[in-house]
Amino acid sequence: MKFIETLLVTDKIENLELHNKRMNKTRKDFFSAKPLNLQNYVKIIPNKRVRVTYSKEIEKIEYFDLSKREFKSFKLVYSDIDYHYKYADRTALNALKQPEFDEIIIIKDGFVTDTTISNLAFFNGKVWHTPKNPLLKGTKREELINKGLLIEKDIALSDIKKYKKFAMLNAVIGFYERDIQCISF
Repeated sequence: MKFIETLLVTDKIENLELHNKRMNKTRKDFFSAKPLNLQNYVKIIPNKRVRVTYSKEIEKIEYFDLSKREFKSFKLVYSDIDYHYKYADRTALNALKQPEFDEIIIIKDGFVTDTTISNLAFFNGKVWHTPKNPLLKGTKREELINKGLLIEKDIALSDIKKYKKFAMLNAVIGFYERDIQCISF
C-alpha cells in the first residue's frame, strides 16, 4: 500500500507540521512505523508542488512547477467511496470524474464531502462552513479550522443552494473561491 503527501514549497514547506502529522498517522496505522520528518527529505526549491510517495518509508519525491488551474464547472456526483487516507492509487476517485465538467463535488450519504482534489468550504454571508465528514481531512482545511476561519458542519445536498459561494481548499491551491452557480445540480 502506497500513500502520498502533496506539499507546497515556497521559502519553506508550507504546513509542515500538519503534513508530518497526517503522514505519520497513516504510517503508524498501516505499518506501525516510527515518525519521520518531511523536512529531512524535501529540498526547499521555491514555488514548487512536491509529491512525496511513501509506505513504511519515503519512496519517492517529485518536484513540479506550479500551474494555475481554472475550475469553472462542477457536477454533483453520488458515491460511497472511502478515502480517509491519501492513497497513491486514485483510480476510484478518478473514475467519478465527469469529462464535461472541470471538477466534481462528491455527495456521500446525502451530505457534501470533497472534490477529487480538495476539501470544500461554503459561505453563508457570515461564516465559512466545511463538511464535518470530508473524504480526507486535508492540511489546509485543518489549518483554517485551527485558526477559527472554518466551522465544521454537516452540509446536506439540499443546503448547498442556501450558500452564497464556496471554495476549494488544499495545500497547493490554497483557498479558491467560486460562485454557487458554478455547480450543476
